[in-house]
Amino acid sequence: MEGPRAVDGALASGATLEAVFARPELVDRYAPSGASDEHPDATRLGAGFRERIGAVHPVPAEILDPLADAMNPQGVLAIARFADSPLKAAAAAARVVVLEAVRDPGNAGAVVRSAVAAGFGAVIATEGTTDLWSPKALRGAAGLTFGPIVCRGRSTIDVLDALGDAGHVRVRATPNGDVSVDELLRAERMTLVIGNEAHGPSAEAVAGTDVAVTIPMQHPVDSLNVAVAAAVLMYALRR
Repeated sequence: MEGPRAVDGALASGATLEAVFARPELVDRYAPSGASDEHPDATRLGAGFRERIGAVHPVPAEILDPLADAMNPQGVLAIARFADSPLKAAAAAARVVVLEAVRDPGNAGAVVRSAVAAGFGAVIATEGTTDLWSPKALRGAAGLTFGPIVCRGRSTIDVLDALGDAGHVRVRATPNGDVSVDELLRAERMTLVIGNEAHGPSAEAVAGTDVAVTIPMQHPVDSLNVAVAAAVLMYALRR
């Protein structure tokens, strides 16, 4: 992952960094021997965050920056371990968001970030969804992907069946829903299904969900960015 915001978000989420490569002026921010006041966001990262950082390597900008994925490198690259969780573990969460064939990594990352903010315990990416662990998706999530349960690569049918078996009310987002977000009743376990940016939820998602919800919009607006819509709906669904 790259950039101070993503790296710091990962640390705040409890991630362990195997290695950090930083411009010399940023090394003290992550060095194991650094003082707490040498990191501007040390309080959010929590006591002992430096103990979860492996080797820290100073690298000149002219060498480090060309390795970055972003167009405007910010001087920090890091390597962290991650692990996907089984579908059963994700279905045990009280609030779940499912990304179905969401293709843009920036959008997917932003959904993850909003899910963490709204208290959702799990994020599921079905087959055809962009990689939630890619550099751009991690930047979009501000590194917070390490916090919730993450499950990837299962079919829409398998995911929604498992969530239904676990007692979730499965809600799909659509411009023309059964109910407005203001009318949606909360349940003990709920899942929000976010469909593809261009095509919306698939036929499998329509068949496998319990209710379709829509966000009222003023004329002439007929749609919202997928990450914006997901954030609005997740806050409406939170416990």
